[in-house]
Amino acid sequence: MLQARRNFLSYYLLAIFVLFYASYQAYLWRWICDDAYISFVYARNFWDGFGLVYNIGERVEGYTNFLWTVYLSLAYGLGLKPQLVSVTTGIFFYLLLLFVFFREENKLSLGNFYPLLIVHLALFFHLHLFASSGLETSLFTFLVSIGCLHWEKRKGSVFYIFLLAALVRPEGALFLCIVSLDWFKQKRFLLPIVFGILFSCFLLLRYWYYQDFFPNTFYAKGNKGSYLSQGLYYFLYLIRSYPLYPIVFLLAGIQMFKSVFVEKEHQFLVISLLFYFIYVFYVGGDFMGNRFWVPILPFLSYFAFKRLLLWTNESQYESNQNKVFYRLYAKNSILFSLLFILAAAIHVDPLKLNGTRIADWHGIVEERMFYDKHLIDVTGYDEGALQNFRVTFFGAQAHFIYYLKPSFAFEAESGLTDRDYAKKRVVVRGRIGHETELQYEDLNLRQIDLLLDNRLPELNLPFITYTWRNVPIRFYVWKYEPKKFNPLCQRKDWNCDELEKRFLSDGLDWKTTAFFGKNNLK
Repeated sequence: MLQARRNFLSYYLLAIFVLFYASYQAYLWRWICDDAYISFVYARNFWDGFGLVYNIGERVEGYTNFLWTVYLSLAYGLGLKPQLVSVTTGIFFYLLLLFVFFREENKLSLGNFYPLLIVHLALFFHLHLFASSGLETSLFTFLVSIGCLHWEKRKGSVFYIFLLAALVRPEGALFLCIVSLDWFKQKRFLLPIVFGILFSCFLLLRYWYYQDFFPNTFYAKGNKGSYLSQGLYYFLYLIRSYPLYPIVFLLAGIQMFKSVFVEKEHQFLVISLLFYFIYVFYVGGDFMGNRFWVPILPFLSYFAFKRLLLWTNESQYESNQNKVFYRLYAKNSILFSLLFILAAAIHVDPLKLNGTRIADWHGIVEERMFYDKHLIDVTGYDEGALQNFRVTFFGAQAHFIYYLKPSFAFEAESGLTDRDYAKKRVVVRGRIGHETELQYEDLNLRQIDLLLDNRLPELNLPFITYTWRNVPIRFYVWKYEPKKFNPLCQRKDWNCDELEKRFLSDGLDWKTTAFFGKNNLK
């Protein structure tokens, strides 16, 4: 107790300092990615009474974050903008994650001169990055981490937590299933059965509503077969980002091995983490750098910290002081701690090579560097301008769909919002979620009017220009109908001069319907 009092001030002052630092970094790097705007549209339609749909009248589950989307819908109903709510909520759960791990560290090592785990986590760049993003990553990371902590302590509350995790992201079901097996092995049947029934009811309700057991995003991104080679690149991207992080893997691996094979406990907890790794390898990870690793990294760091703490305590036992390893560790404990901190603190951008920045590395990108804070800004949009149009967009234009509000929007990068397109066979694997080949008939079947990007460069499609925040953007015309285009061309931020020139050069009548697309398959 005297040691705890002696170190109380330095311990807590450093912890408070790094918490403020983490808060500042999370706020500094706040951003929203394009995928978040898909959830925003679902949330708005749900609150407006159209159901959890993207296109009104079409029940397609184009999101992977049910509970997150419902939460944003409730916030939308309170008059709060989903952009603000998603960012602030994400940062809140990131800071709550740090607080939970600090509390655990405080219980385990009260009296140490400095907090080790909290410093390590507070310096982790990709935790800063995905504290926001508009997605559910921060909330899911919090739920997985606190769920594993409760699992480690054999608390029944782990089922409540993992049920929430399974409702936030489908991967949460993996943890819920494995913890249920753990409880069954211990002949503790009540909680696994009750929460198994609750989750089964959710699955049945989802099937009734969407006529599919899996989210549409599963078919769009994860049901293209194994992609182990890309999974390896995704893992190497993590190592390239944090070249000292293998130290954490080593320490966590030793702790897990000792726990499973020596102490004979937490076997199923370790299995769940290994299964998650296998899952990410199998599907090839994600196109956003390290996003799929983030949910389990804090708990791996926690395992690594526990190994260091155990060595610190064991090196103080007189019976161990003559052993070479413990003598070496006792003399270099500060170095071990420093390496643990540096494993998270040293971040290298894998996309920076020879003083220049490349767009991607094996299809993996840093979306934050592309979007910066542009999609947090809610100004500069001509809201509702495309309400009479049927449009095709490609991932990055998802924010335009939210604001311009077309009557129908077809996501043609991977088919997130379209059941048939999501299940199309992929011929050549590439960047995750960007592999499906668009064909002319895909546009014709959906009666498309506009393409928000020209992914068919072999066609000489005419275009209109939309000025967004003083930036002219071309939207390409697939089918022209005067009753739709004439009012649009009169709006302030829209210019149809190039389209008029095309009508003149082709000898077409501006007052009649014109088709510029192709009818045959590409």
